[in-house]
Amino acid sequence: MFDDQLFEDWLDNKTNAIFLKLGEEALSSDEMILLVLKAQTNHFEHLDKDLRTETAALNKELREEMILLRKDMDLRFEQVNSRIEQVDKHFEQVDRRFEQVDKRFEQVDKRFEQVDKRFEVLTSRIDHFMVWSFATTLTVGGMVIAAIKFLP
Repeated sequence: MFDDQLFEDWLDNKTNAIFLKLGEEALSSDEMILLVLKAQTNHFEHLDKDLRTETAALNKELREEMILLRKDMDLRFEQVNSRIEQVDKHFEQVDRRFEQVDKRFEQVDKRFEQVDKRFEVLTSRIDHFMVWSFATTLTVGGMVIAAIKFLP
């Protein structure tokens, strides 16, 4: 595995030595490559720092946005819960009304039973009256026929 710190220390030592002889002699292509490499690593470090800073800022912004979304979601859930409670209360009222309607129907059923009993009593009275009327009619008819036969 490649050790980044070991490489950076080696590159720092080499570039420092190159900087010391920079004004005294001409640089070889290998030394120029090392200076370019050092510049690139410095550039990468700055980019990395900028990226970390930007990432931290984005993370913070994202967390704040998530907190706001969670608060909004909690508020909406509370609204939904309150609406559900209202619907539950409404259904309780409807249940009470249905219980009242059921009680009224039971009362109506009792009244119909009473009316049925009255009709049964009335029917039995009419039956007795018809029997009595028929018997009376036969008796009177028989008396009229007997009177007609026995009278000259």
